[in-house]
Amino acid sequence: MGFLSCLSFLWDIIHIDKNLSTVPETEGCQQRIETRIYALPDDLLLQILDHVPTKEAVATSILSKRWRYVWTMVPRLEFKDEGSESVGCFIEKSLQLHKASKLDSLIVELGQNCPFNVDVGKWVENAVNRGVEELDFKLLWTAEPTRLPMCLYTCDTLVDLTLSNKILVDVSSPACLPSLLYLSLLDVVYKDEDSLVRLLSSSPILEYLWVERHEDDNLKTFTVKVSSLETLVYMTSWRKDEVEEDEVEVDEEDLDDSHSGSLVIDCPSLTELDLIDVWEDYCLIENMPCLDVADIGFVPNPDAKFLRSLSSVTYMHLCLTKSMVACCSAINFSQLIKLYFLPTNLVDWLTPLMFLLQNSPKLKTLMINSTEPGDLQPSWNQPSTIPGCLSTHLEIFGWKDYGGREDEKQLVTYILANSKCLKTVEISLIATCNLEERQKELVTMPRISTTSRLLFPTQMEWKFHETTFS
Repeated sequence: MGFLSCLSFLWDIIHIDKNLSTVPETEGCQQRIETRIYALPDDLLLQILDHVPTKEAVATSILSKRWRYVWTMVPRLEFKDEGSESVGCFIEKSLQLHKASKLDSLIVELGQNCPFNVDVGKWVENAVNRGVEELDFKLLWTAEPTRLPMCLYTCDTLVDLTLSNKILVDVSSPACLPSLLYLSLLDVVYKDEDSLVRLLSSSPILEYLWVERHEDDNLKTFTVKVSSLETLVYMTSWRKDEVEEDEVEVDEEDLDDSHSGSLVIDCPSLTELDLIDVWEDYCLIENMPCLDVADIGFVPNPDAKFLRSLSSVTYMHLCLTKSMVACCSAINFSQLIKLYFLPTNLVDWLTPLMFLLQNSPKLKTLMINSTEPGDLQPSWNQPSTIPGCLSTHLEIFGWKDYGGREDEKQLVTYILANSKCLKTVEISLIATCNLEERQKELVTMPRISTTSRLLFPTQMEWKFHETTFS
């Protein structure tokens, strides 16, 4: 019997017959059901229960004597607070009854209604003592941030650790996480900068780090110094409620002192970097020689050294801010193959884009995402020389939210007229423009590549294309 058939059989047992809730079973029917249940091997029952929520797995204990203790051996427990004040008691009792010598995964999410007196640290100790490999704690309650036991930071079996919201990262003594590969620190609070340093330095094989910060996390300087790290995702949130990133270009002296600080990255093995809404005064790149993929969502105050650290990438998502403009002509992106370009609406971005194209000789894919027009209208100045990538490499050109403004038409006309290797052109039109008129304009524009296809994807199709861009 295959896994899907067994899962279907479990569903049949739990909902065996609507009449069972209102009509007494015959002795023969009950016996046949129990016989079928007893016939399933333990390993198969555990596989089934491992793929259903823990709350439902525990509920199967009432199906029959055969099922009573099966759930206590599942390797993965997941508890999500759905608003019940008794969720803490349920988790406590479940962990007491759970008999497996090894607990592969423990996932806990507590909501605002959960009592503050639940012993979260005891649950962590329980998991650590049983060789946990994945630990995910999300505390959404209104209590003060919770300090987790030190044994968490010396767990030699932990592979994947996620700490979210009301958690205090307090690593006051030496830590050791020799197996940790994936670490997510999402809106937590840090005791101090040394706690962060100790946590990261305790993970000699860490490959993936995801950081989301808020304004009250106690840190000024966030230092990521991990020699083994391959992927870093980093974002801050304290400016999102104050300004829209496409409305205000922030100068360094305008940043609120209470939010000022630095991001320092020293990761010689890093291959993928995602920076989203980085509002620190200074972003210092110490060492990223292997960087291949960069998503620079919004970094308002980078310097030339920061952009030069991206020169080795082959895939880049770049939100162009005013302070980046002066650097575009000086940096050679010799390996760049795909560029997703998003200018802010306060930047005269056409000239910087042409510099980027001039300095990206291997570029094969160019995607532009327009912003709503601001007070500053971009001006088109045709370059004196045609970028080499247009003559020899560019195969895919796309534009999201194309509106048909004069500057936009001039750029599209130039690219279509000079891209000899072009295979596909995808133009997603902004909803407020005259769709039929814009399409007619684009169709009649001359293309030097006679085999190229002109497509007008819907917003849904473009979203899919965007998620698969890199």
